[in-house]
Amino acid sequence: MTHIEERTAARLVLLDEAKRILLFLHNDGHGRTFWATPGGGLEPGETLQQAAVREAAEELGVETADLVQLWSGHARFKFANRAVSQTETFFLVTQQVDLTRLELGELHRVEGIIDVRWWSLDEIQKSDALIFPADLVDKLREHLPALGKRP
Repeated sequence: MTHIEERTAARLVLLDEAKRILLFLHNDGHGRTFWATPGGGLEPGETLQQAAVREAAEELGVETADLVQLWSGHARFKFANRAVSQTETFFLVTQQVDLTRLELGELHRVEGIIDVRWWSLDEIQKSDALIFPADLVDKLREHLPALGKRP
């Protein structure tokens, strides 16, 4: 029987002026790559909000993140040959973040982040790339009405 790692994660949604979302390209170390929002698992004793603030500092260089909780969901996936069952809560980063200085630093490399890119919702829908969560565009449109509904 395969062991399934249960975890809880805080994910971050950043939008630019063109309403594109920031995604990180991850390499799981076993030949698979996928795009996902910034964020990560909770550390022992952390709340979701605390984890989101920590992840914003670690992955985005934002020391005091202004966050609004958007939605929670569940995902099952394989990462680095581990089966993961993850409850994840998504937070909108509401302040403007200067990402021009965002570099793929050592922490990113250690976590398997190999690229950073802004994606339009149309680009996500048309892409053949593996993007998590699979229903990201629908969730964004549902929880951020300013992004508009599907035509």
